Amino acid sequence: MWPRKRFDIRMTDIAAGIFYCLKPFPAAQAREQLEKFWAPDGDGLAFLSVRSGFDALWEALKLPEGSEVLITAVNIPHMAEIIRFHRLVPVPVDLDLERMAPLEDLLPKLRSEKTRAVVVAHLFGGQVRMEPILRWAKENGLLVIEDCAQAYSGLHYRGHPEADVSMFSFGSIKTATALGGALFRIRNPQLAARMRAVEQSWPVQSRLKYLQRLLKYAWFSVVCRPVPFALFVSTCRLMGYDYDHIIHSAVRGFPGNDWRQTIRHRPCGPLMLLLLRRLKRYDMGRLAQRAAKGEMLLELLSPHVFCPGAKAENRTHWVFPILVDDPVGVTARLQRAGFDAARTHSLAVIDAPPDHPLAPPLGESRRLLQQLVCLPIYPEIPDRAIRQMANVVLEPYHPSPVFIPKTHPVG
Repeated sequence: MWPRKRFDIRMTDIAAGIFYCLKPFPAAQAREQLEKFWAPDGDGLAFLSVRSGFDALWEALKLPEGSEVLITAVNIPHMAEIIRFHRLVPVPVDLDLERMAPLEDLLPKLRSEKTRAVVVAHLFGGQVRMEPILRWAKENGLLVIEDCAQAYSGLHYRGHPEADVSMFSFGSIKTATALGGALFRIRNPQLAARMRAVEQSWPVQSRLKYLQRLLKYAWFSVVCRPVPFALFVSTCRLMGYDYDHIIHSAVRGFPGNDWRQTIRHRPCGPLMLLLLRRLKRYDMGRLAQRAAKGEMLLELLSPHVFCPGAKAENRTHWVFPILVDDPVGVTARLQRAGFDAARTHSLAVIDAPPDHPLAPPLGESRRLLQQLVCLPIYPEIPDRAIRQMANVVLEPYHPSPVFIPKTHPVG
């Protein structure tokens, strides 16, 4: 069976991380090297996670209570919870599903005299065209925060130069993962200094816990190969366990009810050293392969099946989503054919404030999560398997086998 996800890290990188955990190295020196490499101009900050930096951002901004933040409606629930924790009001913006971008005509309709910021999430490995949003936000004096957690595409893009804050994640299931860590660009030096001061008040992440995380994902990296994964799934089914729940629970970055305290830690030295290694040595050819295979699958499916983000910019296909009328049936059919398609994910529709007079229905965002199925896509999946997977999805629409095009341009 083809697992839904392959962790984008080699065993040699995990071994290097284990070595860093055992070798004394000052965390301050590791941070200096990492932040200087990420942002030579000096506007970079390293955090334990995007959630950590996002929390520090609102603490540093100290906006008036009740200030409103426009935010991409489909998001990680914790992002909205962090905004609310700081006594601010997240106002969700519905999506154009073809581009996976906030509907630009909604922005002026949702803005009120209390609006202070806009948070734009790049979802599923594509990028939102930021220029219209930035232009409108600057005209209205709003802070623009760019959430690139799902959209790392190499060092050529480290955030839009006109965004006030850009956030990148290198958590366990992300591109170029270091099994943790996040890197920010903050264009305002005073804001960056306040965010750093907030983070410096937090304790340092335990080296031992990070070592345990490395060992856990070393095991996962072995299991998440076709043959071991098929054995794992069969064993879970035989014993009456829900393997989907086991996997999702195991890879959650911050499980449990105490996640807010968990994110308030500084990254340990070994994590920052491994992240620096990943950035310097990352194989961009692997990313290009994944993007090309995603474009192949998109070309096979899009005539009959709606693929969210098909018109997004710089598509790297970190995740390959499709929308279908019968997501449960399609998922079951794919799993029987040997493809671990998934409906389980960490996204949710951010609810509008019940008393907000301007909040519209979030029909497109709700449709996305109701009909969503995520297909496995990564460099190790051969072309023949991609064609087979497309045939399984297209059974109700296309009884004849589909064929792989000769060329597969990368978006």
